[in-house]
Amino acid sequence: MTRRIFAFALLLSVFWLRLGGGVAIGFQDQSEPRSATAALSHLQATQLSGVDVFVPQGELDSLIRAGGGGACASAAGIDIAQTLRVMSGASPIENPHKHALEAFSQQEELLNGRVTNEQFVDLLMFYQQYLNRKLRVEVTSAPASPYNAGGNIWDLENGPEIELGEDELTILSFTVCDDDGALIGRHFVLLKDRSDSIIHVVDPSRPTKDFSYSLRLRPGSLGLGQHVFLDQPPGAPARSRTFELNTIFTVTSEPTASISLKQITNAIDQTAEELKQTEHYLSPVEWRQRTAHAGLPGLDLPASVGGSDWPAEQMIEVFRHAGRKNLNFRDIVGGAHSRPLLQSSHPEVLNIVRQVAAGEGYIAIAITEPTAGSDVPAIQSRCHQVDGGYLLNGAKRFNARLDQASHVIIFTQSATGDKGKLSAFVVPIDAPGLTIERFDAHGLEGNSYGGLTFENLFVPEQYRIGQDGEGLKIFFKHFLYWRLMQTAAAIGTGEQALVQMAERIRKREAFGGPIGRFTHLQQEIGQHTIELRMAHTLAIEAARRLDNDDYGDETRGIICGLKAEGVEIALNASDAAMRAFGGEGYSGRVDLGDRVRDLMGLRIADGTTDVMRMEVVRQLYGEEFWEMAIEQE
Repeated sequence: MTRRIFAFALLLSVFWLRLGGGVAIGFQDQSEPRSATAALSHLQATQLSGVDVFVPQGELDSLIRAGGGGACASAAGIDIAQTLRVMSGASPIENPHKHALEAFSQQEELLNGRVTNEQFVDLLMFYQQYLNRKLRVEVTSAPASPYNAGGNIWDLENGPEIELGEDELTILSFTVCDDDGALIGRHFVLLKDRSDSIIHVVDPSRPTKDFSYSLRLRPGSLGLGQHVFLDQPPGAPARSRTFELNTIFTVTSEPTASISLKQITNAIDQTAEELKQTEHYLSPVEWRQRTAHAGLPGLDLPASVGGSDWPAEQMIEVFRHAGRKNLNFRDIVGGAHSRPLLQSSHPEVLNIVRQVAAGEGYIAIAITEPTAGSDVPAIQSRCHQVDGGYLLNGAKRFNARLDQASHVIIFTQSATGDKGKLSAFVVPIDAPGLTIERFDAHGLEGNSYGGLTFENLFVPEQYRIGQDGEGLKIFFKHFLYWRLMQTAAAIGTGEQALVQMAERIRKREAFGGPIGRFTHLQQEIGQHTIELRMAHTLAIEAARRLDNDDYGDETRGIICGLKAEGVEIALNASDAAMRAFGGEGYSGRVDLGDRVRDLMGLRIADGTTDVMRMEVVRQLYGEEFWEMAIEQE
């Protein structure tokens, strides 16, 4: 036991130092898939450059229990996952050592060494969650292999087919015997290339070096191709040990027809852990780049632009989980403010949405102005139609995301000047004529806060979203969905605050016992828990309405009410949790103060609580109530 604890501690300390104290190294996703040969070469070059993408076997061997041999299978597992990712066009998994250790924790039998075929396939399936793809593993064994449990055996006369198939990765397993024929162990290698009878492989023990073997068939009692040996290639020094092939694993991966919620929440949890101690923890741009391989930025976008077509009902759970971590994470999943661009059919505009789905784009939206906030039709910004497009003039205030965005959607009065008619345009954030202004904010610090001015900003006609005058319709449809998802994130924020509160009152002692014995604290948890559950239930109903393309008055009233009450309920829950922590709750030692400040920001952003409550009455009881409120004598 002491040896094992020491080995784990040593290994973890080495990994921590190698990873720069846990700071993840960024990778850029590729645009095109690669062959197994090209993928392995790319990974080898990356490893040689000083960036860890492989986990050499020697760094895991000390974890294997006495008598279990080495950790070749486990090292091969993470190397295979990396290769499959690069083959599919994704970037390598960051912090591969961490994921190798996770495999041990999930499949403790790996620590015994002497891995069976079934255990090795299970290991590959463990890594499937990091591939966003479905794996298929075909296993072919030697006729008399002790590792074969009634599976496929290779051709007895001609021996096995060892090929580099398109979109396939081949792993070879061979037994190692000493010069007396005694079994030493079993080894796994990744097939990189083949030329006639010579194969070139990547060995987990030294993954940056290519190893070559000459294939030799030896007849047995069952046929001419029963035994296959991996000899030294011509001209290489002889060796005393014998390598005999026993199993071939052929792995193919296919795009997952539907990503599971578990995969998405795992990706959120994993990325949060990787970024937690870095300056990028709240950065939506960093998050979107890192999680593009898992499909997070495009979850609720159509497949035609690289998305996954998730319905609103499923997205509720994604935003809720993101909010449990941090309310700023409301911006890390889904197409967010790129969704209005789907109202355009122009290829250049849809290409912006594709960039968002790929984690390469991020959209800000500018509606609020110095003299117009909740009264959206009263905005003063203007557009004037000119040859080939429009000139935009105006100013926006209290807009988020401008420093992070690649593009911004700007709403103006329509070119015709018709009362109550708006138009919407998407422009690059660095467009000539656009100037960003910056303000400080009290919360939601993952995004910038500020405004922008634009003077004679030229926008080509194809970058208008929808028709001239359709801006208000585009605004309301988008913000029904967006407000619902913000509410789901707020619900998650409040729920996690109550989890912390329950743990606090269970353990914190005062006046001779745990403070949980004071029932007024239990009352707060009980009340807010049920309120949040009720809000969640209503959010699911609202999401189903949107999925059925119901954007009518009742749906609008429900969602506006949810935005108001859901955020207020979450704020009350977080405030109660912060108070239960006393002075510590007001400190940076816990995140409850951040939760309160962020929720206070969200009660204003995307529709203030007071205006949302008025919208409930307007939509569910009649327009005359709204007219009463805004009527001027």
